[in-house]
Amino acid sequence: MDDKFPLVSVIMPAYNHEQYVEEAVMSVINQTYPNIELIVIDDGSTDNTPKILKKLQNQYHFKLFLQHNQGQIKCQQQFQMIVTGEYISLFSSDDLYEPTKIEKLFNYLHKYSNYSMVYSKIILIDGNGSIMKYIDEAYKGGRIFYDLLSAKFSINGLTTLLKRNVYLTLNFKDGYMDDFPLWLQIAKHHEIGFVDEFLSYYRIHNNHLSSNLLKMQEAERKTIDLYKNEPSYAYALCKWNLRWFNNTSRCYKYVAIKQYLLPSLCIKNIFSSQFLKAIIKLFLPCNKNKKDDNFL
Repeated sequence: MDDKFPLVSVIMPAYNHEQYVEEAVMSVINQTYPNIELIVIDDGSTDNTPKILKKLQNQYHFKLFLQHNQGQIKCQQQFQMIVTGEYISLFSSDDLYEPTKIEKLFNYLHKYSNYSMVYSKIILIDGNGSIMKYIDEAYKGGRIFYDLLSAKFSINGLTTLLKRNVYLTLNFKDGYMDDFPLWLQIAKHHEIGFVDEFLSYYRIHNNHLSSNLLKMQEAERKTIDLYKNEPSYAYALCKWNLRWFNNTSRCYKYVAIKQYLLPSLCIKNIFSSQFLKAIIKLFLPCNKNKKDDNFL
């Protein structure tokens, strides 16, 4: 079976997701691809997540590591040391896979050996598992470094499958944990494939990382500035300023106006619908219970 179906390592950091972790694990267990190792690191959860994981581990015999809280970066560095699969699938303890997610992405990489990574589309769900939105941007495959740098679309790690040799080169640096710099690292030197299907569910709930929006945008700026010497840097920064302006204009109005309004006023942006949308949001009251599309 190993020759026809190489081992895929699914790596899942877990932290305080007692409501969702069993469903997440079962979405891996129920994959149609027949050769998977699930590796879970519980990063010091203070709720019932470890208890649930130990129960599931006794039943399904996946690899489970319990530790004191060390943070996402340390977890990802640990995963790089213990994975054994030829392919790596990223996951989280509150998200879900479609049953055919790994099978379809593996078939793509097996067919197109020149690609080092493949991704698909994603569905947003709420804390109850109800569908909120289908994310369908201007995705494409191939040499997509400049598309990613210029924010033409973004990739969520949940949707990906990577070849082991590429995954092991990723540099998980201390700081804010975000997928964006990882995909730039890969896309700079490799072709990336795209499967035009919705194969993963990304959960938005009260404990979600979106509460750190400003930290995320600061980290994105630092990442983009690493590529100042690229010919598309000025264009990319212009597009990202518009994205940041739109993300902050409703609930962080002072930040939006002070930091992002003027840098967004380049000719590429001012006639766009996104700029108009951001301006309108400046005059709307903040509703932090509203689940918008600022997560991807």
